[in-house]
Amino acid sequence: MKHTGLRRKLCAIAAGATVLLLLPATAADAAGTGGTQVYSGGAWKALPGIRSLSGDGTGYTIQFATADARTKLGPAAKQAAAQLTSVTGIKFTVSTTLKASPEACAAQPRHVLTLGTKYRPFNGKVGMSRAWHCYNTGDHSVWGGWSWIDTEYWSRPDWFSSNKATNAARLKNAINHEIGHLVGLDHPNKDLNHDGKVADFECPLTPKKYRPLMCSPNGGYTSADDGGKFTSIETPGLKQLAANWTLPAPAAKARLATSAPGIDRGALGGADS
Repeated sequence: MKHTGLRRKLCAIAAGATVLLLLPATAADAAGTGGTQVYSGGAWKALPGIRSLSGDGTGYTIQFATADARTKLGPAAKQAAAQLTSVTGIKFTVSTTLKASPEACAAQPRHVLTLGTKYRPFNGKVGMSRAWHCYNTGDHSVWGGWSWIDTEYWSRPDWFSSNKATNAARLKNAINHEIGHLVGLDHPNKDLNHDGKVADFECPLTPKKYRPLMCSPNGGYTSADDGGKFTSIETPGLKQLAANWTLPAPAAKARLATSAPGIDRGALGGADS
């Protein structure tokens, strides 16, 4: 079943005003030439507005909106935090604090990823969860965000699969897919068969034929041990987002970013995923 939204809205927020910030991809994004930031690879790409994870030493915290969310989402969140820390070298911790997100990027606490549970949070669509990512419009690093995970996943023991182990793995995939959006990853779907369309599930595959965790509408490993993990073809993207913190933006990106007046390091932009 689908578990993530596909619609995108991008805005930058500064000094109480909304400014549309258009940052088209350049050849340097894919090639990574000249020692500049890279925003996409073979099986990953960064979300609009995101250029890097923050490497300022403060790390990121995953917290829960309610006790129900902590119970349902906690195990997957701990798994994601451990892998993100290992892959990026940036500390991700899971807090036991219960605090709902203000659901506005301008008010979202810095470097906090808030997870909650809600029935059909994506416009009432069956089986779809939703995430809103926020970024710092000064350096375009991941700020944080919030996500609602569809409670339907727990409505019966075979929501994802009649196989108990596979169902558990795919449940973790669904949760950590949304965390992936909050740390800056977009859907890596692409027109692999050259029919002029980018279709659901049309994503590069791992050597063992698994779709990326971030594939739309869903993907990831389905074994009990590996369910919920970012795949081997996505972790290079997470490493790159961490590395981008100390790399300069490609010239075209830098020029466009500074052309929007009134945007400073403390301003936030955001989008839904």
